[in-house]
Amino acid sequence: MVRTAEKATNEDDAEQQERREKLSQKQKEFHQQEKKRRGNVSKNGKQMKVCTTFIQKTSKEGLDKFIRQALQQKNIDGVEVLDLSRHKISELSPKIRFYMRMLRKLRVLNLHGNKLRVVPSEIGEMLGLKNLALNENHLTELPVELGKLTTLETLDLRYNRLKLLPAQVGNLKSLKSLFVRFNKITAVAPEIGNLAELEFLTLRNNRITELPAEFSKLTNLELFDVQNNFLTQLPNVGNMKRLETLDAQCNRIVRLPVEIGNLVNLRRLQLRQNRLTEIPAGIFSGLKNLVELDIESNSLTTLPADIGRLVNLRTLYLGRNKITHLPAEFSHLVQLEELYLEFNQLTSIEQIVNLVLLTVLNVSTNRIVSLPAGITNLINLRDLFASSNHITELIPEIGQVSSLAQVDLDDNQLTLLPKEIGKLKRLRSLNLEGNQIKKLPAEIGKLSELQVLRLGFNKLTRVIPQIGTLSKLKELYLDENRLRLLPTELGRCSNLEILSFNENNLDDLPNELYQLDQLRLFGMDDNPLANIPAEVTDNGSQEVFNFLGKRLANRQPQQVPSDDEDEDD
Repeated sequence: MVRTAEKATNEDDAEQQERREKLSQKQKEFHQQEKKRRGNVSKNGKQMKVCTTFIQKTSKEGLDKFIRQALQQKNIDGVEVLDLSRHKISELSPKIRFYMRMLRKLRVLNLHGNKLRVVPSEIGEMLGLKNLALNENHLTELPVELGKLTTLETLDLRYNRLKLLPAQVGNLKSLKSLFVRFNKITAVAPEIGNLAELEFLTLRNNRITELPAEFSKLTNLELFDVQNNFLTQLPNVGNMKRLETLDAQCNRIVRLPVEIGNLVNLRRLQLRQNRLTEIPAGIFSGLKNLVELDIESNSLTTLPADIGRLVNLRTLYLGRNKITHLPAEFSHLVQLEELYLEFNQLTSIEQIVNLVLLTVLNVSTNRIVSLPAGITNLINLRDLFASSNHITELIPEIGQVSSLAQVDLDDNQLTLLPKEIGKLKRLRSLNLEGNQIKKLPAEIGKLSELQVLRLGFNKLTRVIPQIGTLSKLKELYLDENRLRLLPTELGRCSNLEILSFNENNLDDLPNELYQLDQLRLFGMDDNPLANIPAEVTDNGSQEVFNFLGKRLANRQPQQVPSDDEDEDD
């Protein structure tokens, strides 16, 4: 499928989702272990369950009852989980704040999904806290006392109104995961460099213009996400040897630090929608483990030769640049499975013919005049997008790429199709709109798996009768051609749901169309339809459809134009 810049901007990175799932799983395992460990205690020879967890989300009374029970059991110091999420709390009451001072062994505090504007200073008394969720509130600042939580491992601040990531965060020496996305942060305190244990850091969707040099000290990072900010450059990341994902897309970055080449464990590098005009030579040489590279929507005109050193690359996004040619070393990317080169200035793609693992190739909106004959090597190619080029002829070799399921060749300059296209037995979607095609080969009827056929905006005068053999066809578009006749065999396409032939020269329609029981869209506007009564056509497509049914029942055939009226121009 075609990847667009808008889509990539809005959707979460797959790697980040995987990290979140792993983190969530770890939390679940932790809770299960703690539950087993706590078990029951004995009092006066009777078993009594210790009150250590509050996860009821019903009312204030429920929390008060929990507090009283914990105090009665003299177990207030043993409470480990407190979940107050989604209670519409705008301010923590004095009772809860007093209670917070006693929760020395609390490990999980969940306050997300409330309306908190302030985090009380008592938070600093919870010295055993491991997981603190403050996301989805109205916070504009963090208390200084937060810095006392030296055992904290996860801090979630997403979806608040913070303008600064303050210095006290740098005191959280045990922190492993810090989520600050979707705030209003413009600056990050240099003390963030003290978080030596930090593994996951996401700052996306803020207003950060610059990151402090101290970021280079975060040598334990595995995920570094600064997507959708106002950065013009990245900090020195060369010491982040454990980094697996670097996401800096949708910023204003004009050049890359050469130290990126030191990230030997990097698997995903995402830089789309920046202002890059070049990639420093040698930067790819050390990225042996990179599996995904996204440099879409920049201003690149060339690619460095060392791109061929990315021997494990699986997915490459280079669309929406100004690239005029691919280096010879491009052919070394033999593990590549998906390649996106749309909206560039390429005239040739010969360098891709040895990429035998390719399943998706998008070269739409370039200046390509012909597909390479070596495309036959791409035995795994499933989706081919080559629309909006200057292709005048579809090479017969296309029939040997038997794995093809989708082919888009719309808006080219094709005048005919090779009969070899009938060999594409797995083809499900064929888009040939906006060409100069006057006639279809009979072999189209051999595309037994075809479901979508787009032939609009060509110069067709007839549709071949073999189209009736396409038993799986669901959508057929014939708009704005020069059709004077539709074949009766079209009525055999029993799965057809969409049939559109607007703006043609049809005077009549075959009665057999009435047999298309699955039809839900019948586009017939702007045709003469002179042989169908005006009172029928004036009442729309359903009335025309019913008219065909009556005529079919009476065995009255459509009127066929004479051959001399049907000559090709």
